[in-house]
Amino acid sequence: MTPRVAVTRIGVTGTGVIASVGAGMAAFEEALWSGVTGVKASGRIADQVFADIGEFDPKPWLGNKGVRVLDRGTRLLCIAAQMALTETGLSQENAEQGDADLGMICGTMFGGIHSIASFDWIGITDGPALVSPMDFPNTVINAPAGQAAIKHKLRGVNSTICSGLASGLYAIDYAAEFLRLGRAKYLLAGGMEEVCEETAAGFQRLGLTSPSGAPKPFEAECDGTVAGEGAALWMLETEETAKSRGVTPLLEILGFGAAHDASSIQGYQVSGTGATSAIQQALQYSGIGADDIACIIASAGGSRTGDEMEARALARVFGARLQEIPVCAPKAALGECMGASGALCAIIGGLALQRQAVPPTAGFRSSDAGIKLSAEPQKIDGEYALINAFSCDGNNASLVIRLWTK
Repeated sequence: MTPRVAVTRIGVTGTGVIASVGAGMAAFEEALWSGVTGVKASGRIADQVFADIGEFDPKPWLGNKGVRVLDRGTRLLCIAAQMALTETGLSQENAEQGDADLGMICGTMFGGIHSIASFDWIGITDGPALVSPMDFPNTVINAPAGQAAIKHKLRGVNSTICSGLASGLYAIDYAAEFLRLGRAKYLLAGGMEEVCEETAAGFQRLGLTSPSGAPKPFEAECDGTVAGEGAALWMLETEETAKSRGVTPLLEILGFGAAHDASSIQGYQVSGTGATSAIQQALQYSGIGADDIACIIASAGGSRTGDEMEARALARVFGARLQEIPVCAPKAALGECMGASGALCAIIGGLALQRQAVPPTAGFRSSDAGIKLSAEPQKIDGEYALINAFSCDGNNASLVIRLWTK
């Protein structure tokens, strides 16, 4: 496989994020680098430990108009979009029609799963005649992205990517390719996911939930993960478009790799064949070698088989040098945010490059996986970061980003 010649450079010019540890980049960054964890007893769902945001009022970000019809997950996505649009000066609030070159690519695993389940349950128990037609728009998986487009007047391409736990990372690459093809000028790209009763039931039935209530990525005593939620979006645009607006990007999207293990939809392929291939592709398409990577933002979330798979893949690619590369496993603090996880990790990778330090892995004690984790921030020296998003349904994705250079 030869490196892809990327004639058009794709830059990150803004960010929007809301997660269990904080809303907005300043709060999110401060919490992560302080070692704060969002994993706690849920105040919304009895007897559950989640990394959830709790009850929140969307009006400070979204105002009053049209908010009532938006479900929880869509509100999270709309808030992240509003943050990124405001930061980049691309808000369409005062525009009559909105920009036809401004769109959104959203990754999600379940969309508004609570809305879907509630709508179906009423139809089954009370009968179709008693189902509210006002609830129907929230029952399709692309509803959050569509509703966000309506709310923020995003008239450009609007697509939803569903690739399991790797959805958010896939969405970023999909958006980058659209921009390279000249099919848009600016695209919001990332992911969203909500936590609800249905999430809890699914995690428990599949045996994913940590009995101890504490995800311990790469640790010998890891016993599972906890569900998390949030929304994370980057504003992506071409170098040419950014230059025309007098904007200098913060980061550059370089190489993406993807591979499917094609062996199970309910378990990780411990051999790590697909994960290894995804990392190697990302490096090759970036035109760099394993020695150029300054830090790794890991996908590991406390699953014994999933963490073992990632550790094996990393060891194959980086060899003995793996023990020298600073690694962060953010899901220890954020939980498994499913479709939003890859995008959240990408944002953390970008922050790490800007700060030249990776945040601590919350609650980390020790590991025999040969991976350089720490309960304290770790300094890095370099301009390239690797972000992984590996899913228990066989989807594996990796992304390489770097600091923007003129």
